[in-house]
Amino acid sequence: MSKSASLSAATAGLSISGAGGPQAARSTQGYHPLDPLSKDEVRAATHAIKQYVDAQEKGEHRFWFKSIQLIDPPKAVLAPWLDRWHQGLPVQRLPRRAECLAGVKRPDSTSWYEFYVSLDGEAKVERAVQCPTDLHVPPDMAEMLAAEEALLKHPEFLAAIEKLGLPKHWKVVADGWIYGADDFERKNRYTPFMVYANTNGNPDSCHYSAPLPLVPVMSSDDFSLVRIDWTPIFGTGEKTFLDLKEPFPWHLYESNEYDPELLVASGTQLRQDLRPYRVIQPEGASFSLEGRVLRWQKWSMHIGFNYREGLVLSDIRYDGRKTFYRLSVSDMTVPYGDPRAPFHRKQAFDLGDVGAGLTANELKLGCDCLGEIHYLDFDHLDVKGDTQTLQGVVCIHEQDDGIGWKHTNYRTGRPAVTRSRILILQTILTVANYEYIFNWRFDQAAAVHLEIRATGILSTAAILPGELSPYGNVVSPGVLGTNHQHLFSIRIDPAIDGHNNTVVQEDSVPMPFDAKNPPENNKWGVGYTVEKTPITRSGGADAAPHKNRVFKIVNPNVKNPISGKPVGYKLVPAASQLMLAHPDSVQYARAEFGEHHVYVTKYKDGEYYAAGKYTNQSYGNAKGMRTYVGRDDKTDNEDIVVWHTLGLTHNPRVEDYPVMPVETHMISLKPFDFFGRSPAIDVPPSTQAFNQSTLFKVASEEIEDNAPVNEGKDKACCKL
Repeated sequence: MSKSASLSAATAGLSISGAGGPQAARSTQGYHPLDPLSKDEVRAATHAIKQYVDAQEKGEHRFWFKSIQLIDPPKAVLAPWLDRWHQGLPVQRLPRRAECLAGVKRPDSTSWYEFYVSLDGEAKVERAVQCPTDLHVPPDMAEMLAAEEALLKHPEFLAAIEKLGLPKHWKVVADGWIYGADDFERKNRYTPFMVYANTNGNPDSCHYSAPLPLVPVMSSDDFSLVRIDWTPIFGTGEKTFLDLKEPFPWHLYESNEYDPELLVASGTQLRQDLRPYRVIQPEGASFSLEGRVLRWQKWSMHIGFNYREGLVLSDIRYDGRKTFYRLSVSDMTVPYGDPRAPFHRKQAFDLGDVGAGLTANELKLGCDCLGEIHYLDFDHLDVKGDTQTLQGVVCIHEQDDGIGWKHTNYRTGRPAVTRSRILILQTILTVANYEYIFNWRFDQAAAVHLEIRATGILSTAAILPGELSPYGNVVSPGVLGTNHQHLFSIRIDPAIDGHNNTVVQEDSVPMPFDAKNPPENNKWGVGYTVEKTPITRSGGADAAPHKNRVFKIVNPNVKNPISGKPVGYKLVPAASQLMLAHPDSVQYARAEFGEHHVYVTKYKDGEYYAAGKYTNQSYGNAKGMRTYVGRDDKTDNEDIVVWHTLGLTHNPRVEDYPVMPVETHMISLKPFDFFGRSPAIDVPPSTQAFNQSTLFKVASEEIEDNAPVNEGKDKACCKL
């Protein structure tokens, strides 16, 4: 038996109590079964894994850890536990288990495993499962940096750079990227690089303004150079730098900076007329935290965080009533629209390929969030299995959101008005050149909103100055911003007054009318009704704004006492464009959630990822959404999951460069016949005594008030 097969054979189909390690200590104070793994638990798990593998592997080997996260308790166990906990009844600690993705590297091979570790008492490996051989594990930052270091020293790459004839003071920068897929066959695991030049030596300079016309491809396992792909440099056609008869006009490239210090140094004058805007809460914020359980304005929820999805909200209740069991951003894909090699395979799954938690920003006070802020950290691991902490990956704060509701009695002139206060839970990802801002927003009218903002820098490609392309837009001399899409999949696990729910598609449609022979029930042709179509089997549906289509998630077992209809929440889907790649293409096959705006599936423990668990270089075989809906499960009055696909088709503007102003999209989940009246009716009125606003003074008024000879409003001012 080979060394690479020994561990998998020893663990296949077995439940093994591996070698023990340090205690996974957790305080009972503030305990919650959904709390993310602590440093102690991460340390205990990796120690147990190392001892377990060392006992199996007799030859030379080393470890390469990629990720670790909590395994949520089964819903059948956790849901009743949460109910008892909310009722103040005694509860027992639920088992703590972790799932860790790690590699065992030997001199001649590498094997990747999913390790399942029990963390109760002494940490033990329960089982180790070899990762699917037809799929690839995701890359990681250490891997990309090691591949980059090897690339920048490789003689063949250096010779290619020399051939470009770059100015001597330019420094080559290589951004590790995702390989994507060429076809429907498995390839080795690769790391391609988008190559640029830093033209001024400052590491914060925007190197995306000097893209170079080649894409080297490295092995992700041994960091060897596989090949160098030369990219098309004309607006159309396949001709590359190697086809040029004259030297490339590098002198036409322009420095195009975004960093404020570099902007000022380059002669840009920053605006001088922006005055401070400060959010002051003299009595503090209105939310409270017990561990990671947050309470605010009748809302309660648990705040989780993991390497793959990032921010996860669970056990979401309003005034004690269940609304949603779990909310998260499940995945996203970014397919590019240039059909020429090697750009044809350019498609990233930023969560599945990299991980929202691993790319989360450490947010800073006064920069990313304003007001009175609370931050949450994230404990994870490095490739050696040592613990590391990302600080402030989630910020929590309140925000004024304008008027919540208002009415003025026109007979008496008496107004009643409230301001809308919202609670924001925000996390920000940086995935190489792009940033994504995810804001979960809770309001006082019992609605939940997800605001997604895309910003950052375009992934640019070289184009011969003077050329234009149908596949993108020239955003700086020699810089092509390629057309692309961003499609997000939002996972909504509802619990509308219980876990048995139904999704009903509702369309507002005109009643039949014939002007020559008006029907009895619509004599004047003004009537319209709401067509209701329950989704009774797992499958997909699409937005239809011309029909005002909404998807109501209802509990058919609980009726609203006023309307007599089932209690529910409605999703107004974002009617965004779906996958533009041809349905027969590998790019389309990979984006398993890109065919419809809404999917409904039956709940299954551990089924969290719309594109499948392993997206890296997948080719439609990741067993994601198509597998979930393909079961043809009954979804009427069942424990269901709703998945919403939304996004943007980004055809770049010059104004999107050098850094893109935020592109904002938002979806909402709003109560529909869930209450007996407006849930915001008890919000206190908006008053000057509470808000303490001040009057703005124009410059002449300020001068008048401050003039030393000004004796009053009725007196003449001094002459200026």
